[in-house]
Amino acid sequence: LEVKPGNEQSFLAPLPIDRLPMVGNKTAALLRRMGVETIFALSRIPVDLLVNLLGKNGIELWRKAQGIDETPIVHYHEQKSIGTENTFETDTIDIRFLHKELVRMTEKIAFELRCNNKLTGCVTVKIRYSDFQTLTMQSAIAYTSNDHILLQKVKEIFNKLLDRQLSVRLIGVRFSNLVAGSSQINMFEDRQEMISLYQAIDSIKKQFGEKFLFRAAYI
Repeated sequence: LEVKPGNEQSFLAPLPIDRLPMVGNKTAALLRRMGVETIFALSRIPVDLLVNLLGKNGIELWRKAQGIDETPIVHYHEQKSIGTENTFETDTIDIRFLHKELVRMTEKIAFELRCNNKLTGCVTVKIRYSDFQTLTMQSAIAYTSNDHILLQKVKEIFNKLLDRQLSVRLIGVRFSNLVAGSSQINMFEDRQEMISLYQAIDSIKKQFGEKFLFRAAYI
């Protein structure tokens, strides 16, 4: 994708705010409470107000919303892994909540795999406790990008790592050993209903956004 000089702002304007670097879950939630949903709306906020809200990062965020980014261009390289982490505002021992987060995170990056026609052959789960002890564990799997297979492996690893007596500060999920391709139909395990369901879900997410559709486990 190439955006010609001078067209940066018009390209960015309709995109949601969380498409900007530096806008994580907390910052996005803060901005949305102010009614800021798009990069265009963010670009209209005075820089002084953003500095008051976000400190010195407010200046850089304002610049990015204007389409100004002086980061040096890095030549393309093949993506080796994909992942996400979530640091909680309050340490937690709520297992049901942690499992919901694992589902959300796994589905998010599995969808990204499928959008990029990638398969993963290795799953890694990370846990950081309130005392900052950090544990990771990985497991090789048959190449896939299917949610139900990846979720099963993620939960399996998580349950092996989890110490239920300690509060959790952060969890993360990463897929590595990526290869090009799309998941093949397993005639013994994948019913036609499951295949059709994945196709329908991905179509809706591509059209309306990832947050438009989610598992009942989130509720």
